[in-house]
Amino acid sequence: MVELSGLYLILCSGSFGTQTTFGVMRSIGRTESVYGLWRGITPTLVGVIPARAIYFGSYSTFKEKFTSYGLNGRAYNFLSAAGAGSLSATLCCPIWVVKTRLQLMPAHALTAATSRRNVFSVGFAEVETSVAAKARPQFSSVRQVALDMYRKEGPRAFFRGLSASYWGISESAIQFALYEECKDHIEEPTNLKYFLAAGACKLLASMCTYPHEVVRTRMRDQRAPLDSKDLKYKSMIQSIIKIYKEEGRRGLYSGMPAHLMRVVPNAAILFMVVEVVANKE
Repeated sequence: MVELSGLYLILCSGSFGTQTTFGVMRSIGRTESVYGLWRGITPTLVGVIPARAIYFGSYSTFKEKFTSYGLNGRAYNFLSAAGAGSLSATLCCPIWVVKTRLQLMPAHALTAATSRRNVFSVGFAEVETSVAAKARPQFSSVRQVALDMYRKEGPRAFFRGLSASYWGISESAIQFALYEECKDHIEEPTNLKYFLAAGACKLLASMCTYPHEVVRTRMRDQRAPLDSKDLKYKSMIQSIIKIYKEEGRRGLYSGMPAHLMRVVPNAAILFMVVEVVANKE
């Protein structure tokens, strides 16, 4: 699902305007070959393991604490998920910011190489032949991206978009609360039923809270010091208003199909595996 992760980030960033998922795939394929679709796989693999471990571990801990005080029910499942999400989002934020920067580098290069001004100044033919060379990313490794961020923007840059991430905690909280409710109503549980329940809960939660993905991506992708006057997206609320004014409601939901294609099966498989392991213990 790594290629879908990169595609949805590119669509969220607005770099390709209103292009479709498959349109962006063709653009990347022409300039970087199929390998460009797997850009950012290293930080993704590095980040997923601790993020999931922190989330599920702390979620179980919070639930046990609430239960020990005799507190059970939907509200406490929601609070447990929110607490786990806050912890995971804060500790893993630097990894996801670097991943976002790495995956969006081709988008910045492509839009610069194929800008309207460039097309009219040198002609369509020359742009077509030179776009691949111009679209090569400046950095190709996690270390290079991280060092460049630290030198130019300081350590605070690694926590860009954290406010939007906290908003996104509601997605996981809704997902877990719904899933716990669904589990209580599943008769004769099977792996397929767990799979379908988890997928449906993730789909609903993601659709309800999706705009935070767009806002977070835009905030993370700003390549200027945090105190710079050139920052387009300064805060979560200001970013929402700005995107809505400039791009309308559609802008707040850009990239959602690619995102859902990635996260729904991911969550369905993950929760099914967790249930299988838990039931064997």
